[in-house]
Amino acid sequence: MNARVKTDTGTGSQDRWLLLIHQIPAKPAYLRVKIWRRLQTLGAVAIKNAVYALPVHEDMQEDFEWVAKEIVEGGGEAMICEAHLIDGLSDHEVRALFNTAREVDYDLLAKNARTLADTLRQDPTSSAKAEAKTQFAKLKARADQVLAIDFFGANGREALDGLLGGLEKLLKDEDTGT
Repeated sequence: MNARVKTDTGTGSQDRWLLLIHQIPAKPAYLRVKIWRRLQTLGAVAIKNAVYALPVHEDMQEDFEWVAKEIVEGGGEAMICEAHLIDGLSDHEVRALFNTAREVDYDLLAKNARTLADTLRQDPTSSAKAEAKTQFAKLKARADQVLAIDFFGANGREALDGLLGGLEKLLKDEDTGT
């Protein structure tokens, strides 16, 4: 995935959005799931059925172009446009959609970090520690992925950072026997 540039959240300027508008054939069903997962990975949010948005940025346009290509190759239709929202959904509401999606991601990661810490405290055996290190690495990697698509600074990142820092310390303390 390409490196992301954080988008200005100032309320005085009008946001610009990339919109992917698509139509995917009903069959094969796996194509719909594949495209949905790809859009989730990019951090795109649905603003209407079959209309996904990302903040305007060169890397994000390229990502949408790849998704559009996959849709067309799968027998569907896709187009990308750059838009300013004029009526209906406001820029603030679209930013809120992005933040809500990332807050859900952060909450799930925080829950997983708490569970892992509790498990490690309850079972400090060497095999449990080894498994905890593996799970911690996965949590950190997923946290990095979410951070890369947190375009507007959603709530929950600081709490997750604290939990991961505490878990890392716990794993190090377990290694040194303190």
